[in-house]
Amino acid sequence: MISKDYKQNKEQVLALYDEYVNTCKASGKKVDDSISEQAKKIRNEIFNLMILGEAKSGKSTFINAYLGKEVVPMDVRQCTSAIIKIRKGDEFKLTAKTAGGGKTTVVGYDKIKAFLKDHAAISDKYRNIPITTINNELLIKYHGKEISNQIMTSFLEEEAKDNIFNMNSDEYNNLIRDYVRENAASWRKIITEMEITYHLPDEMQGITIIDSPGVGAGGNVGKIAEDYIAHANAIIFVKSLNGQALESSSFMNFLRNNCTNRKKESLFLVLTGKSNLQGSEFTSLKEQAIEMYGQDIKEEKIICVDSKMQLFLNKCRELNTEEKIGEFFDALDEAGDDFAPASKCWLKSKGDITKFDDKMEEMSNFRSVQYALERFARVANYIQLIEFLENLEREYTRYKGMFSDALKVAKENIDDPIALEDRITQKKKEIADVYLKISQGIADIYKRYTDNINSEGIIMSEAAVKQDNYEEQLENFRNLPESKINENTFASMKKVTLDAIDDTKDFRRKMADRVIAECNEKLIQYTNDYSKIPTEAYIPNFTETDFDNIDLAAKEKTSGYDLVEKGVTFLKTEEKVPYHHLKKHVGLVADSIHDRLNNDIMPTMIDNVVTYVTNSCDTYKEKLTEHKRELEAEYQKLLEDKNSNEKRRKNVEDLEKKVELVYKGLTQITELKGELTNYVAD
Repeated sequence: MISKDYKQNKEQVLALYDEYVNTCKASGKKVDDSISEQAKKIRNEIFNLMILGEAKSGKSTFINAYLGKEVVPMDVRQCTSAIIKIRKGDEFKLTAKTAGGGKTTVVGYDKIKAFLKDHAAISDKYRNIPITTINNELLIKYHGKEISNQIMTSFLEEEAKDNIFNMNSDEYNNLIRDYVRENAASWRKIITEMEITYHLPDEMQGITIIDSPGVGAGGNVGKIAEDYIAHANAIIFVKSLNGQALESSSFMNFLRNNCTNRKKESLFLVLTGKSNLQGSEFTSLKEQAIEMYGQDIKEEKIICVDSKMQLFLNKCRELNTEEKIGEFFDALDEAGDDFAPASKCWLKSKGDITKFDDKMEEMSNFRSVQYALERFARVANYIQLIEFLENLEREYTRYKGMFSDALKVAKENIDDPIALEDRITQKKKEIADVYLKISQGIADIYKRYTDNINSEGIIMSEAAVKQDNYEEQLENFRNLPESKINENTFASMKKVTLDAIDDTKDFRRKMADRVIAECNEKLIQYTNDYSKIPTEAYIPNFTETDFDNIDLAAKEKTSGYDLVEKGVTFLKTEEKVPYHHLKKHVGLVADSIHDRLNNDIMPTMIDNVVTYVTNSCDTYKEKLTEHKRELEAEYQKLLEDKNSNEKRRKNVEDLEKKVELVYKGLTQITELKGELTNYVAD
């Protein structure tokens, strides 16, 4: 759970924001909208923690153990294709959404349990087929319409790998067909998303646990889960150590097919069932896990736990007394439900609750999960706080330049109103000249980046380099000898494509940052004179909220990459390619990607980046215009009061107070920023 230290520091940052708001009010300035929005996001911070895992991996047990309460009923069968979101709330309430757009709300544990059993659970008949994939790829996708033989045959061939219980293939396929027939008419009632609120600890405020349906052997998670993965702050993949091989095709395929390089940074692998292993066996399995998955996940993010031990510990903490805990274990023993590792631990503690608690916590090892997540979340959130402080710092620095120069003019000419008028007229002309020059400068910079007519624009040129690199990777796949081609080759091609698409977001932000940096350099060039208004009084302050708004505008004006991300390229080319033509198969896939690259992906990417940069330039110009008006207003006030000696002196006093407030704010921000940087560095 996110550290309380972070919450305390967050409050300090928000207190400095409140002081910034007060400074703006005292100075007659408008609070920057993007900074207000950023403060709101920090105040209502949401940390999305997604839980994934194979069927029967113990996800529900892990979630309940992590939360400290049985929020997800563990004796209810798996909930089909539904995403379950869990967050802190005032009551135990479930809200279910269906594929047809319906919504149902249920309150109370017993009613929620009954609702899940009646409307969301999988019947025993269909427990061993991939319900999540069937619901998403057949029933919901085709709105319950009759599935053609070609689509069904292709689907059955693809899903053969998810026959994890090694059923007879005919029986397995017939069950899938039966399920589709039985549920086609009621596809609208399929529950796709559930939200549960519960009286969770205060530390869970702002944290949303997202429980995803089981991951198939191919690593597939379904369209709905893919959308949540894209916005998850952290992902935990749960795998049981009991009765399953440590090597997991579903986990490896999830890494290859659904987890881009960026998302790997936020991925944790949790291996459950630790207490059932002997010391040497546990050590050996941990070393194997690191060897298998260490290239994709950092060692400290591969964690062995025992969810059941933590559940027992949570229950015993509720009971709280030696007598009640003893009665609890006796009752379990009489009912034949004894959990040996926990009861053994209780017997060894000889009624010492503290000793029992320490030993159980050591065996469950949930502290390691909390520590790893806390460390990960802390760094991410502290970076956000530091960036916010830097935005406040830039606002204060802008005001410092504005007020300091106006104060200098007012002081120099306090006893000479005619000289004051001349100086202010000169300053207003200076502002107009700088604004005219930078406006032309922005236009010139924009043209250099976006000139696509002669293919000489920077965006077009750098996109061409990216395309060449991508073509080279495709050529490497084409040149693979047939002996080196296997099912992972196609997954790797898809993964390379997804990473390339993911890289588009970095590319357009990089271009926008460069454009803004060049505009700022032009401003410095035009204001690099001690006698002139300082550069910082003009420079626009770009926040993450500004870039979010720019991103949203770009999405509205340009198309995305849905077809590629959904794997259409691969489905089109893989169909009915004989096994003995694997090299031809790879060539067809590479050719298809090449065509999409030239005719769709790259042109769309360039359009998207150009639109993004256009919006960035427009935002820069808007902010610059706003700063120009503020500067003019500051000097206009001096001009209006030039004939009153008393008002001239009062203006000087007011400006001195404004400068004092700005310096105070800058000092506090610098001190706190230094403290927060130490947290990130730890």
